Amino acid sequence: MAGKKGIPTVLAVASTAALRRWVTSALTPEFAVCEKDPKDLTDTAPLLDAVAAVLVLDSEDDSDTLETLGSINRLPCSNHVILLINNVHEEIVAAALDRLAPAQLIELPTRPMLLRYAVHNTIPNAAPGRGARANHRPAPALLGVSSAIREVIDQVRQIAPTQMPALILGETGTGKELVARAIHEQSPRANGPFVAVNCGALPDSLLESELFGHRRGSFTGAHTDKSGLFEFADGGTIFLDEVGDTSPALQMKLLRVLENKEVRPLGDTRTIHVDVRIVSATHRDLEACIEEGAFRQDLYYRLNAVTIQVPPLRRRRVDIPFLAQHFAEEFGAAHARRITLSEDLIESLGQRSFPGNVRELRNSIERAIALAAPGEAVTAEHLQPERTSRLTAGLELEGPLKQLVDRVEAEAIEAALERSGGNRRKAAEALGLTRPGLRYKMRRLGLEDAPPL
Repeated sequence: MAGKKGIPTVLAVASTAALRRWVTSALTPEFAVCEKDPKDLTDTAPLLDAVAAVLVLDSEDDSDTLETLGSINRLPCSNHVILLINNVHEEIVAAALDRLAPAQLIELPTRPMLLRYAVHNTIPNAAPGRGARANHRPAPALLGVSSAIREVIDQVRQIAPTQMPALILGETGTGKELVARAIHEQSPRANGPFVAVNCGALPDSLLESELFGHRRGSFTGAHTDKSGLFEFADGGTIFLDEVGDTSPALQMKLLRVLENKEVRPLGDTRTIHVDVRIVSATHRDLEACIEEGAFRQDLYYRLNAVTIQVPPLRRRRVDIPFLAQHFAEEFGAAHARRITLSEDLIESLGQRSFPGNVRELRNSIERAIALAAPGEAVTAEHLQPERTSRLTAGLELEGPLKQLVDRVEAEAIEAALERSGGNRRKAAEALGLTRPGLRYKMRRLGLEDAPPL
């Protein structure tokens, strides 16, 4: 379902040439557009490659014209129709909604950006191997020009076509799940399901049931059979977030899935074969967890076929303007507003520490936009002041205590290294640590790009 050079094709249907040309100009060059008059839809063969249809109804349309639009229901893109209406009687709109069940409804006039956004959020996955929405804008975690994020993008591109498990490391809020989705969407499994589960958010007994399923009567409260998430992910990808928080007993069962491609629901003697790619993530230092006996070494080696380190936002500050603009366009499209970010806003954002990383930046942009009046440029005055305290200046005190402590330690180590000119011996002395102790903490906190010993 792709046009020239792999560009997805969108069908533009309108009774006037002017409206068809407007749709084409709004969607190109991101999409290839096939323009059609409603009366020319009788021959559907040339339209089979369209991934979506933009249907325009204006004041010149009548019920007879509407009848001809039933041809769209015979196309593969019939479930991906965007309806644009322009001064149309309510009866015609109601009939169109009833017969076509459009995925989205937009009233004209509208901005081209909003139409492109609607199409991007309506079209189905592209052909296997090309990834979902080949021309969709990258996820926020993968936006930017910094060498750090370009390295991540290159790694995703290299490993996505393979079947290897991948382990994604990085601080909270860096976008580890978005990187996992990018791997899935650029893989041959793109048309299959993507199932994400936060292993750290569930108790071990419940997590086991969620992952592997259970049979009726296997435990108190198991009144019916339930399929596990591995079964739901069959043919696709399962993302195990915070896999470092799992117990050794559950780790053994995950290892069995990796080795045998089989799961055994709780209370069942039979196993179920699953074809699933496993992508996992954690903010923990798994090698340190292995030394402490908290994580299985054999599972680590199976999950760690390839590792991707997602950089914190403070190490890719040059990307902040790109990310800020992305979020502004996203919120603008959602609320039908044109949003302008001032230069002083961008400059102010570049000076912040962002311990919450990309997630915190997104929240900051959203709050600033909410405080700005419609049509008013969003300035630094609309930003919420950074939370500071005597001990944790610049740190946002939200989240589990362990993560807050990690943030404080990381900031202290980076500040000591900066004061010592990158000399780890001096930094360790200033922090009251031995050099091996400093090395251990840097590994645990993901500070791999610090100067070598």
